[in-house]
Amino acid sequence: MNNVKELVANSNPLVNQDKMPLFDALVNYAQQDVVPFDVPGHKMGAKMDPLKMILGEMTMRMDVNSMKELDLLSHPQSVIKEAQELAAEAFGADYAYFLVNGTTVGIQAMIMSTCKPGDKLLVPRNGHKSVMDGIILSGAKPVFIQPEVDYHFGISHGVSVQHVKQAVAENPEAKAMLVTYPTYFGSMSDLQEICRVAHEKGIAVIVDSAHGAHIRFMHKNMIDPISAGADAVTVSMHKTGGSLTQSSLLLLKNNRIAPEKIQKLLNMLQTTSANYLLMSSLDVARRELALFGEGHYHKLKPIVEKAVRTIEAGSGYEVLKSYYVEDHFKQSHDWTKLVIRVNGIGLTGFEVYSLLKEKYGIQMELAEGYVVMAVITTSDTNESIERLVFALKEIEKSFGRHATVMSTHVIADQVNELIVSPREAFYAEQESISIDDAIGRISADTLMIYPPGIPLVIPGELISQDVVQQYHFYRQTLGEVLTEAKEANHITVVKENA
Repeated sequence: MNNVKELVANSNPLVNQDKMPLFDALVNYAQQDVVPFDVPGHKMGAKMDPLKMILGEMTMRMDVNSMKELDLLSHPQSVIKEAQELAAEAFGADYAYFLVNGTTVGIQAMIMSTCKPGDKLLVPRNGHKSVMDGIILSGAKPVFIQPEVDYHFGISHGVSVQHVKQAVAENPEAKAMLVTYPTYFGSMSDLQEICRVAHEKGIAVIVDSAHGAHIRFMHKNMIDPISAGADAVTVSMHKTGGSLTQSSLLLLKNNRIAPEKIQKLLNMLQTTSANYLLMSSLDVARRELALFGEGHYHKLKPIVEKAVRTIEAGSGYEVLKSYYVEDHFKQSHDWTKLVIRVNGIGLTGFEVYSLLKEKYGIQMELAEGYVVMAVITTSDTNESIERLVFALKEIEKSFGRHATVMSTHVIADQVNELIVSPREAFYAEQESISIDDAIGRISADTLMIYPPGIPLVIPGELISQDVVQQYHFYRQTLGEVLTEAKEANHITVVKENA
C-alpha cells in the first residue's frame, strides 16, 4: 500500500503540494500540554497580556523555539527540510531556502555567493537598497545598467536586452548579473534572452523577484525567473504570495552556485532564532499557490480588466497596460500591478494617495509623481476592487483640476558617476553636511525613497545637482526621504583628503 501511495505522489506533484509538514508539526506541538522552560520568555503566552488578548492563545503557543520535533532552520533535517523541498518543487527549483529576514537577506546572500571583493556585478541602477547593501557587504564592483525610462508614466521599467548585451560585451569578466524581475511596477524584461547572453560568458544570473512570488502560478504563458533560466532567485512570499510579512524564499537552480555556500551565507546573515510563525506561513502560502493559484488568478483577471475600463472611461486617468509596455519597451507586464496615471486629472500621485487613505480608507502600495499603484492578489475580491474604482472616480469629480501635472523631477534618467566602490565609501572617514553643500562630494550615504526602496544616490557615487533637486522634490511632495544622516536636509559624505 505504501508503495502505491509513493507511486501516485511521484506521478502527480500536486499530491505532494497538499502537504504542510512544518505548519502541521507546529500546530501539533502548540496543542500539546507542554510546560516550557525554554525561550521565548512569554512561555507560550502563559500570562494574559495585551498581546495575547489581541493575537489569541494559539498564536502565542505557536511562537516557539527550535527543538527536535520542529527542526532547525540553519541545519534542516526533518520538517523544515521537507517544507523547503516542497517549495523547491512548487517553484521548479533544485533547492529552496526559507528566509525570515525578508528578501533583503536573500539578495545579499545571492550577491555574496557569486562575487568576492573586486569582482564585477552587472546591476540595474534602479535596484533596491538591499542590492546596494549586498554590494557593500561583498566588496563587489557594481557596473550599473540604466533601466528603460518611461517619461509618460514617470517610472522606470526593466533593463533592455540591448543594454544587457552592451554591458556583457564591455565587462565579459563579470561574475554575476542581477536582474529585477518583475520590477516594482510589474515590468518584465526578456529574462530568457538575458540569461542566454550572460551564460554564454559564464556569468551567473541572480534575480530580485521580490514582487514576483505569484508569477509562476498565474498562467502557463507567464514565465517565472526559474523557468527563464535564472541561477538563483529570491521571492517575497509575503508581498504577493500570502505569507506573513518578512517571510521569503531563496530558490536555487543548476550548478553555477553551490547550495552549501548559500546555506553557509544564510547562516551568517539570518537570525539563529528563526520565527516559526513566519516559516509555517511559507508552508501554508506555498500550498495555496501551488494548488489554487492559477484558478484564483483566472477568476480575478476579468474583474481587474473591467475595473481598468471603468477607471479610464470618460476620465483623465490612464492605467499601465501590457500592450503599452510591449510596444514601447519590448517588455511584458504583470497585470496584478495596477499602475494608474493620475496627473491627467491635475493631481500628483502623492495627492491622490493621501486622498484615497484619508477620505476613503484605501491604502495604496505607493505613490510617485504621476502615478499611484495598487497591488492585486488572490485575497482581493470584486467588492474590494470596486471600492477602489468608486473612490478614484469620486476623487476626480471632487478634487480634479483641468491642468495636467508635469515635472522634470518626477524621474531620474541618469546614472550617477561612481568615484570609489560602495565598500570603500562605507568604510572611509565621513562627515555630515548640508545636502545643498554636497554637490560634487562623494556620498557615504544612501538617499532612498521608500517605498519602493530605490536609492537616489549610494555610497561611492558623486552627488550631482540632479540628486539634490530630486531630494528636495520628494521632500516637498512626499514629506520624507530616508537618509542615514541624523539632521534633516543633511547627507553623510566621504571626508576630503581623508
